[in-house]
Amino acid sequence: MVISKIAKYGKLVFLLGIFTTVACHTMTTAQTSNVTTVYQGSDEHFSNPERGFFMPFTPLDNTSNYSLQLSDLQEVRNNQMTLVRKVYVISEFRNKPLSESFLQTLSQDLNTARQAGVKLILRFAYNWVGGGEDSSRDRILSHLDDLQPILASNYDVIAYMEAGFIGYWGEWHSSYYGLDSNNEDRKAILFKLLSVLPSERMVALRYPNHKMAIFDQVNPLTPNEAFNGTNRGRTGATNDCFLASIDDWGTYSDTDRGIIEEEKAFLNLDNRYVVQGGETCNPSSFDDCPNALNELERMRWSALNYKPGDATDIIEDWETQGCLEEIKRRLGYRFRLVKSVIPTRVKPARTFSIQLEIINEGWASPYNPRPLEIILRHRVTRREYHLPIDEDPRMWMPGSTQVINAVTRTPDTIETGTYDVFLNLPDPAPQLYNRPDYSIRLANQNLWEASTGYNSLLTSLVVN
Repeated sequence: MVISKIAKYGKLVFLLGIFTTVACHTMTTAQTSNVTTVYQGSDEHFSNPERGFFMPFTPLDNTSNYSLQLSDLQEVRNNQMTLVRKVYVISEFRNKPLSESFLQTLSQDLNTARQAGVKLILRFAYNWVGGGEDSSRDRILSHLDDLQPILASNYDVIAYMEAGFIGYWGEWHSSYYGLDSNNEDRKAILFKLLSVLPSERMVALRYPNHKMAIFDQVNPLTPNEAFNGTNRGRTGATNDCFLASIDDWGTYSDTDRGIIEEEKAFLNLDNRYVVQGGETCNPSSFDDCPNALNELERMRWSALNYKPGDATDIIEDWETQGCLEEIKRRLGYRFRLVKSVIPTRVKPARTFSIQLEIINEGWASPYNPRPLEIILRHRVTRREYHLPIDEDPRMWMPGSTQVINAVTRTPDTIETGTYDVFLNLPDPAPQLYNRPDYSIRLANQNLWEASTGYNSLLTSLVVN
């Protein structure tokens, strides 16, 4: 009996100990408070990577290429643009491999873009001024092999590639060798392009019906196919005559409004997960602001050419009609932070939650990989701790609000003290990760820290 009573008493003490531990833990949790911060939006036009108007650098004739100059690209950057489209004319190589000097020019241009803080949209064509012959399928495939090492080592500053190579101006029409009308050839060249370009980047096709034919699929990409690295998931769209006629001069396969509507409906859904870029061609009755805004939003445009002072362009019309500033702001993604909920205190080696509410006010989402992280910066020592968040900004669709319930963990060795809290969307490439000009800025007032590329959450967190 005595032993039994002692055993029962010991069990009671043990259970009381468990209860006391649980109760203390509950009290600690109850004492940990959160702070909710609501942020003020901004209508300011500012640059962000891989989106917006781009400056075209096109060949002067059909026989020469010129190197990009750092001063020219810096001027582009100073004009709030982060994209440059560079067209390389390779007519002299129709019947031979690409020369070492040409490949050096390409490599040098990509390095110059990196120095200037811009990214390139690349196109290769065998003719430019006045059209002319392209090249054979086998020669194109061998040229892509020539390009592969440079594309692989410099993809960080390639926004995306336009399919190019085939036909006049690399626009996939009027091919001397009939490559534009032969689905087998179109497929072989597109698939080769996708194989030599690193999987992190996309290729943009001139005509939506070509994509349907090449992949034998009339349905657009589904959410399950989004950003999965397949050829179809990496094939986007480029429109070289936006709003120039009822069918954008052949972008759509027929002038019949029913067929045009079907292909636009395809792009509307397909472009949720791939890039849409292109350029204007000539003024028309379709280019006024109401229709332009509707088409840009519906097709989820990310990149559009900008040619100031060009009498044949419609940019000046948009400025006169009053929609140019909206187009500047909304091409591609535009993320605005609505509010955050952040704990005021946390211990080392502990998980904690942060809630973020972000709305995408742009016409598209990012088409290239983009990480998300919380940064804690010690107010005294300035030491930073980067805490990754498992979230893909490419899935933040236009017009939608994302509520992100992020769970992260403080490092075991984090020093105690007060930390300022930041949100960071850097470029994932190692060479660009610490470059502020390649980080995403939020459309809010007083959050952007230009020296680091961080977005302040205007709050602090104590580690003790």
